[in-house]
Amino acid sequence: MHVHSAKASAEAESSRDMLFWQSNSLRAGGWPKVYKSPPKTQNTYVLAAPENDALPRSRHHPYEAQLDALESVLCSTTLTQALGTAPLRSVTDLGLLLERYRTTVLEPIELPAIARAHREAAQGRALELIELDKEFAGQHPEWLLLTPASTRVGRDYLTRLRPLQDERTVQRLIEAVRFGRTPGHHLTVFGLTMAIFSIALRQGLAEYAQYALEAVVATAAGKLKLTQLDRDTLLSRSQACLPKAIERKVA
Repeated sequence: MHVHSAKASAEAESSRDMLFWQSNSLRAGGWPKVYKSPPKTQNTYVLAAPENDALPRSRHHPYEAQLDALESVLCSTTLTQALGTAPLRSVTDLGLLLERYRTTVLEPIELPAIARAHREAAQGRALELIELDKEFAGQHPEWLLLTPASTRVGRDYLTRLRPLQDERTVQRLIEAVRFGRTPGHHLTVFGLTMAIFSIALRQGLAEYAQYALEAVVATAAGKLKLTQLDRDTLLSRSQACLPKAIERKVA
């Protein structure tokens, strides 16, 4: 191994360890903290990468950045169309949409897809990961209207992992997406990112679910003129159901 490659590998390992320690320190209080709405903080850690293809230092860590990007995928207007619900005109309408999304998309579709992607990536099974991504949309017609945004976000954040040259699974998925062999859904890329940076399955699913519900509410907040109390009330109802659902996925 070249000196430069060895240095990059060592730095990448250090970056993973630092993120893992930070994430677990933030969650040290256990399950209840996962379902609060903490302020989004700027993460100064960056991926270690070759000097000629380094990730910009101004960006969040890929794991956090993908959570922040969920508003680009889970737009409330698109969800009403995808799920066949009435247009949003009140807080009550949004509450019904949120529950419909949680029970028909988030829990039965998104969380299992992330868990499977995490499992395949953690075991270095690139071909199985690619096949999982390729078959995803065809198995879930509810996802059809969400596919353009999902693949746009997925490809974007997958590209940002390119500097991890030693990660064979990352490079093979990038190649498959590049040549049109698989679409590159954001769920697949998120599960892969969890595996690369040693994010525990329970933690990753819990944080994804929390941010996903917040994204749906946030994209409707302006139109419905939601107060902070409205937002907190809506989210507390849906988030209260998440621990049991996530435990089932982990088990």
